[in-house]
Amino acid sequence: MDEKTDGQLRVIREVVAVLRAADIAAWLFGGWGLDARIGRITREHGDVEFWVERIHADRSKALLVGAGATALATQPPVESCEFTWDGVSFSTAYFDRRPDGWFHQPLGRFSDWMFPPGSFDDEPVTLDGTPVLAMSIPGMLAMKEQYPNLRNGRPWRQKDVADIGVLRRLLASSEPAGGPL
Repeated sequence: MDEKTDGQLRVIREVVAVLRAADIAAWLFGGWGLDARIGRITREHGDVEFWVERIHADRSKALLVGAGATALATQPPVESCEFTWDGVSFSTAYFDRRPDGWFHQPLGRFSDWMFPPGSFDDEPVTLDGTPVLAMSIPGMLAMKEQYPNLRNGRPWRQKDVADIGVLRRLLASSEPAGGPL
């Protein structure tokens, strides 16, 4: 394992431990979320991304800063916060629960993003021996598929196209013969 990956795994463990101790859930998404769902590290990652429920945004930021992370003023605070911790970049993005079971990010540039019920379940998966929460496969797939069509979205990158293929295969392999779960 290279130094960058080792540092990112260390930060994942630290963020999870700090927030779990305060009873705040944080779900990995993006490349690390996909690797957590696959159960192994599949590639190098540029950063580490977590979803946190908006009601915990300020408290999670304060806890992470108190534990040693540096918050950066690079993102609209209603959407997310970027951090560094011992030279490793990571971020927390914020979502809200809707009464109909769906999830969304109603504030900021991506207010048209919608995530299906079950996107943020409480069943941990294991990443490099550490139990972590990761956005569900249907949630990550919805997130990726919607992105280019969002008001402030951008075209898919090659890695997004590859991730969508992997997510579709994972979803198909988890469905019973009769159709979706």
